[in-house]
Amino acid sequence: MSERTPYQPYGTAIYRREMNVHATDDGALGELVDDFHHFRARVKCDGDRVLEVVAESLRPPWSTCVEAERLLEHLEGMPLAPSLRAAGQYTPSRMQCTHMFDAAALAIARLGSGTGGVTYSIAIPDRVDGRTHATIERDGELLLEWDLVKNEIVGSEPFSGQQIVGHQFAAWAEASLDRDRLEATLLLQRACLISYGRDIDLESYARAIDVPGGPMGACHTYQEGNLERARRKVGSVRNLSTVRGRLADQS
Repeated sequence: MSERTPYQPYGTAIYRREMNVHATDDGALGELVDDFHHFRARVKCDGDRVLEVVAESLRPPWSTCVEAERLLEHLEGMPLAPSLRAAGQYTPSRMQCTHMFDAAALAIARLGSGTGGVTYSIAIPDRVDGRTHATIERDGELLLEWDLVKNEIVGSEPFSGQQIVGHQFAAWAEASLDRDRLEATLLLQRACLISYGRDIDLESYARAIDVPGGPMGACHTYQEGNLERARRKVGSVRNLSTVRGRLADQS
């Protein structure tokens, strides 16, 4: 798909995100693909520590995103750990490409837990009157589903009443959930926040600095000095609402 996908008016589509980890001879390959991004991160390890991380930007939204590939070297030397949050605790994620970093973080967590390869599939319909029903599957099996009213989870125990915005949610999840559900919970939270991007015709903005309400300071592109020179990679947005099978195959 090389041509630009026409903007699908908000309220008429489904945001989809897929995260894969595949075992390799010397570590693991993490991959993230959604409406706005497609990145891979190959993690090499010695069984105890990260030796090298090599990233690949297949469908970056901004011209500056590719610069963050080299920043993943800050994960080198990190002890393997089963927590999805461990990578961000080892090196500041805000200086990285968020989504490239997430691909690497999941690969590292799977290596640390010894749980091997995985495919997570997430679907979040556009919100109508502030409401949506978000789901995450693991290897084809439904794992979690949340009814959201704005940013609050309702009616799904033990999540009911939790706000998905802010660091408090991740801290609550880590203290309250078993490791099996924790990984999926953090991935679904992230996707729910990113899905708001569907509300903007991002490709109508040639420069990142012109996008209203951009996440200032939240990633490499949105750091001062980078934001001003970031240019749109036109044709990078996809409407994956009706895709069947692997999203990576449609990217």
